[in-house]
Amino acid sequence: MAEKKGMAIGSGNAGASDSYEMKSNLGTIAMLVSATGMGLVPLFSRWATRTDMFDGAAGFNAGDSIGSLMAVGRMGMGLAFFIILLVATHKVHVFKKLKLTPAIALGGLMIGMSLACYVTSTLLTTVSNAVLFIYTGPVFCVLMARIFRKEPISKLQWICLIAVFVGMLFGENLIGFGPSGFFVDFNLVPSTPEFPMKGIGDAFGLLSGVFYGTSLFFNGYRKDADTTARGVWNFLFGVLGAGAITIVLNSLGATPGMENWALNVHFTAFNWIGAVLLWIICGPIALGFLLVAGRNLPAADYGTIAYWEVPVAIFVGLVVYGEPLSINTVLGAILIIGGGAIPSIKGMVAGRKLQQEVAIREGLAAKLAEEEARERLE
Repeated sequence: MAEKKGMAIGSGNAGASDSYEMKSNLGTIAMLVSATGMGLVPLFSRWATRTDMFDGAAGFNAGDSIGSLMAVGRMGMGLAFFIILLVATHKVHVFKKLKLTPAIALGGLMIGMSLACYVTSTLLTTVSNAVLFIYTGPVFCVLMARIFRKEPISKLQWICLIAVFVGMLFGENLIGFGPSGFFVDFNLVPSTPEFPMKGIGDAFGLLSGVFYGTSLFFNGYRKDADTTARGVWNFLFGVLGAGAITIVLNSLGATPGMENWALNVHFTAFNWIGAVLLWIICGPIALGFLLVAGRNLPAADYGTIAYWEVPVAIFVGLVVYGEPLSINTVLGAILIIGGGAIPSIKGMVAGRKLQQEVAIREGLAAKLAEEEARERLE
C-alpha cells in the first residue's frame, strides 16, 4: 500500500532541487513496481504465517494476530532502509535540522497501526475484503480535512466519497445482486469454513482504513520536510505504531481467553522465507521505488497509479488462493478504485494542462523577446 501509497514517506519531492527535471517514464515504472510490491502483501503474509499456505482453516504457526508482528518487521526494514539512504545521500545534517512535530510523529504512528491491522486482516478474511477496506482510507482523510481544517469538498468529491462507501457495501455483500435480484442485508458473516474469524478480520480491515486515512490527514502537514529525513521519522513511529497494536493484541486478545495472540510463534523454515520476502519486497524494495516515483511524478500521477495495488492483491486472492470473485465484489472494487482515482486523474489532467499553458506562454514570451531584439537591431 500506498504507504499506501507513499504517504508515510511524504508526497511530492520536497527537498529536491528546483532545477531537477522529473523523468516521467522512470517514475511510472517505479510506481508500478512499488504498487505491485504493496499488492503482494497478502501473498507473503499468508506464506509467512499459515500452517498450510493455501488452507486458511489449517490455522497459523503463530497466534492469530501474528500479522501485526509481521508489520513491525516490515516497518523495521523500512526504517533501516531510510537510515542507510540518509547516510548514502549525505542528509544526516538535514535530519538533525528537521524539527519533529506532532503531525510527523502521528503520521508515522498511524501508518504503522494501519499496516498492522491490514496484514492481520489479510490473514483473517478474504484478500478482496482486506484491500477494499483499507482503501476506504482516503474517505476518512477527506472527511477529517473537512472537519478539522475546514477544507471545502466539491460536488465531485462528494460523489466519489459516496461511491467509495457504496463500493464498500458491495464488497462486503451488505448490498448487491443475488439470485432473486438486488438485496440489502446488513448481517455481516462472522465466520466461514475457510476464515473462522472472518468478522474480526473485516473489523481489522476497516480499522486499517481508518488509520490509513488518519495518516494521510497528518501527512498533509509539514510538506516542506525533506522526503528522506521525514521518512526516517515516519518509519520509526511506524514501528512503534505496529508494535503498539501487537502489544494490545498479545495482552488482551480479541475475546476473553485469547491472550497471547501474537507472540506464540513457531515458524517453519518455509514460514521464515515468506516473512523475509514480506519484509524486503513489501518493505525496502516497494518503498524505495515509491521514493523514486515521488521524485519523478506529480502527486496526482503516482496517487492514481498507486491503485494498481488493488487489482494485484485481488489477483493474488483469485489465482494463488482460489478465492472466488462475485459480481458484488467486482462492482465494489470498481466503485472504490474509481471513487479514489477520479479526483487524482482530474488533478493529473489539470496539472498537465497547466504545464502546457505555461510552456505556451514561455514560448510566446521568447518569440516576442526575439522579435523585439530584431526590431532594435533594425
